This record gives sequence, C-alpha cells and structure tokens, in this order.
Amino acid sequence: MPNDYEAQQQSKEDRVRRARRRRFIQRVLWVGVIIVVVGAFLGWLVWAAKHRSSNLPGTFYPEVGREHIGLADTPKTPYNSNPPSSGDHFSSPANWAIYDYEASDKFFIHNMEHGGIWIAYRPNISQEAVTQLKQFVEKYGGSKLVMAPRTKNDADVAIVAWRHVYKFNLNGGKLSGDQLEKINIFYRAYKNRGPENVPDTMPGVNPKDIK
Repeated sequence: MPNDYEAQQQSKEDRVRRARRRRFIQRVLWVGVIIVVVGAFLGWLVWAAKHRSSNLPGTFYPEVGREHIGLADTPKTPYNSNPPSSGDHFSSPANWAIYDYEASDKFFIHNMEHGGIWIAYRPNISQEAVTQLKQFVEKYGGSKLVMAPRTKNDADVAIVAWRHVYKFNLNGGKLSGDQLEKINIFYRAYKNRGPENVPDTMPGVNPKDIK
C-alpha cells in the first residue's frame, strides 16, 4: 500500500500529466485553427484574383518563360499569345517611349516583365487612330508605356501586359469611347503587375541601336 507521501507524489504527477496533455491538445487545436484560417485566406486571394481578372478587359495567358536570349534566338517555349505576353526576351528593355518603327517583340516583353504596358498596332490603321493612342500615352506621361507599329498583329490594336492581352479591331477607322475606356481600365489594372517591380526612371535601350 502506498503511504501518504507516495500518494501525494502520484497525484502531483497525474496533475502534471493532465496539464501537459491539455496544453498539447490546445496547441494542436490552435495549429488546426491557424491552418484553416490561412487556407481560407489563401483560397480567398485566389478567388479574388480570378474574379478581378474576369471582370477586366482582355484575356489571361499562362507565363511561358523569362530567360534572356539574343534577338536572333528562338525562345525555349513558343509564345502563346499574339502579341507575346510573356516568354524569353532580350536582356535590355526598350526605353519607355512612342516608336514610329517596328522593333523586335523581345524588347517589349522585357518592358512588360518590368510592369509595363505595350501598345502594338497594325501599321495600316488610320492616322486618327494612331493619334488617339499617342494621346493615351501622353495622358499618363508615358509612365511604363511603350507603343510601336507591329505587322504581326492579328487585330488592329493590342494592349499587352505581362500574361494579359486586350485586342480589338477598329470600326470606322478610329477607337470608340468604350475601347478607350477599356484601355484605361487595363492600364490601371496591370501597370506594375509584372514579375519585376522596376521604376520607370530606369533607362532602357533604343531598339534601332541594337544590331
């Protein structure tokens, strides 16, 4: 038979074990709660991003690469949109500017990687439409914007950001009010949304100077 001292020690040990068990169960419960909360929050972020993109102009395209290659090199993975909205590109972006000549897509893909917006238009659209696009660029002080003609376009005008393209044909030779408003929405939504957050004060290159 245990004496009083042994009984007290046993009771004390039992209390310690029960207290440890309660703390362990509480920690497990808290960890479970945290996992549920974090999972729900991440799920909400994914839903919010998809819902947000679904209400914006343009089409989403998965990223197909970000490696630096030469102007004459073929990207490891073919571009998956026209114009390209991600993929292998030249090592330097173009200066933020309005260009009156065609340049390699590889310059402008790098601009988009830096969070820029690329305006590409068919060379045969009306001068009035070109003026409207230039006025849009000037409206925002050219911030994170490049604009140039592009023969390979499959639509009259394409507004491109990293992984997103909004493109359309002109009716009557000029941009409609709705098209201009959607360009505004696209620009505000996707400017500085590239994988690299680079200030627009960082200089690029003049594509004509690169051979």
